[in-house]
Amino acid sequence: MADIDSSTPLYSIGVVKEMTGLTGRQIRYYEESELIKPARTEGNQRIYSQNDIERLKEIKDLLDMGLNIAGIKEKLGTVTEEENKREKQAEKEEDPIYSGRPLTKFSKQQRGLTSLYPVSNRAQLMELLDKRKKEQEKKEEE
Repeated sequence: MADIDSSTPLYSIGVVKEMTGLTGRQIRYYEESELIKPARTEGNQRIYSQNDIERLKEIKDLLDMGLNIAGIKEKLGTVTEEENKREKQAEKEEDPIYSGRPLTKFSKQQRGLTSLYPVSNRAQLMELLDKRKKEQEKKEEE
């Protein structure tokens, strides 16, 4: 028999339940939580690869060790985590006004606060308010 790639989807949810000891609901929940992403048939049925099964076993072991879903997501990462990181990095690179600090993004047109809560700490807020006050004073002088 030829070796089958471990990422090739072959197994139905019934087989996966037997192989992992998880319930169908648990398996679907881990998919909803973006911990796994099984392939789908034309009829929209889930089909799982050996990699998916190994990941489900790892999730089960981590749950047995006392981790919750958030802890598992942090430890294993989610399916879309890499995509999100790339998108955020590209967004930062496209916007030269972004300061890199949390929640202090300025619009190119407005050049002012774009949110009711644009900063993450008091010092940063005071800095922005002082800057805005100086800008307004300059405008009034002109």
